[in-house]
Formats: sequence, structure tokens, C-alpha cells
Amino acid sequence: MTRSVAAPVAALVIGFAGAALAQSATLSTGSLPSFEAASIKAPDPAGIGAIDLRFFPTRFVATTVTLSQLIEQAYGIEAREILGGPDWVRADRFDVTATSGDEVSVERMRLMLRALLAERFLLQLEREERTGTIYRLTARNVRGLNPPARPDERSLVSTMRNDSNGFLSYDYVGRNATVGALALRLSQQLRAPVIDETNLTGNYDFRISFAYDEPFGGLQPDPNVPTIFTALENQVGLKLVADKGAIPVHVIRRVSKPSAN
Repeated sequence: MTRSVAAPVAALVIGFAGAALAQSATLSTGSLPSFEAASIKAPDPAGIGAIDLRFFPTRFVATTVTLSQLIEQAYGIEAREILGGPDWVRADRFDVTATSGDEVSVERMRLMLRALLAERFLLQLEREERTGTIYRLTARNVRGLNPPARPDERSLVSTMRNDSNGFLSYDYVGRNATVGALALRLSQQLRAPVIDETNLTGNYDFRISFAYDEPFGGLQPDPNVPTIFTALENQVGLKLVADKGAIPVHVIRRVSKPSAN
């Protein structure tokens, strides 16, 4: 059965690395919009398939997802930014269906998802900043960033896997893409923030071919393809510089397995 969601909202506490939490802001029950109805249940073991997670104009649907993946979507963060919590947060799978009644934007539906997680999982997060490795993306001798062939097409940086020759490598293929979008993709690969300091403001088409420096995906990396650090310099004239800086994280302070539908 489904039921109406009237969600209490998770406390969001702002902190600083190496110090006590300096400020807290508890959101009131009415601060976030709520779904009209929602269902959270364990997947049918006989029908467990691929992970699927989608926002529609009037509903949110997620299949075979973990709570950690739901938090990523609700707060627009990456897995590496979620710390703490019991093992089941990243292991147990759920099917989630929630309806908004009226059509809403994806941004508003993410807020509804935050409220749902607070109500059904009793989720409380603390947002902190910790010191760790970051990368600065700088421009040296820029080349290989071409004016987009189709300036009106959707901006996109996609990842292409190459393993036809028995080795493993990848291409980042940019279509009408910004360097900021490339920096975001690099941060996902490096599992660390990548700050765009290139001052390149245009949209570009590009292709960057690289291999990981260790086996990945069951195949050896292609010995004829450079790692991403060398590929960036040689193919598009950009450079990644390692540094120390503030890294935002979301720490799970309270969570429970979901209440029954």
C-alpha cells in the first residue's frame, strides 16, 4: 500500500575540517515539498535487474538502488562525498516509486526526494568540509578543442570504452561541451574535486584517448595509450595539478531501514 508523505526534514549542519561543527540549520517540516504518495520496498528476488533511476514530470522511479544512490540523486552529490552510516546503506537494494500529483521540475523533485528520505529512512546528514586532495585543471598550450560542429546540439561529454584489440582504453568525447563539463567528468574518474582554472568559456568538440594505469574491467590497460594526465597535456593542452584543498562531504549521522509502506 502507498501512503501520503508528510516528511520531517533532515537537519543539515555546516562544518569545517578539523574543528567542531560551527553552524547548524534545521529545516522545518514545511521547508521542503513532499511527494503526494510514495512506495519503498525490497526488490523481488526473482526479478532483480539492472539499476534504473529516473525523474519524470509527475513521478520518481528507482529500481534496485541503494540508499547511498538515492542520497546522491537527492543532494546532487557523488558517492565519494557520502561518509558514515551502516553497511546496508551501500548494500541493500530498494524499489522506489513516488508521485508528485502536479508536474514539477527535476530540481523540485530532488527536494521532494530529500523529504522522503528523511521521513522514511529517518535520514540525518551533516555537511562538513575536510582537507584532502583536489586537482586544478589549467590551460597550457590549448589545442584539440574545436568549435562545435553543431552549436545547437545538447552539450555532452560521453565516455567510450575501447577493448577490440584485447587491451582496455577509453575516450572522452565532447560534443558542444564546456571545459567545466570535462572537469566534472574528470572529478568522477579521479574521485576528487577538479577545479576548472582554464578561463576557457566556450563550447567545444574534442576527443581525449586515455588508459587507466592499472588493470580495470578484466583487461590490461592498452600500453600504447597514455594515462589521463599525459593525454590531457598532449592531446588538448590542459594540465591537472594536484593540490590540497577543502572537500565537501555529507556525513550520515542517523539512518534507519525504511518503514513499511
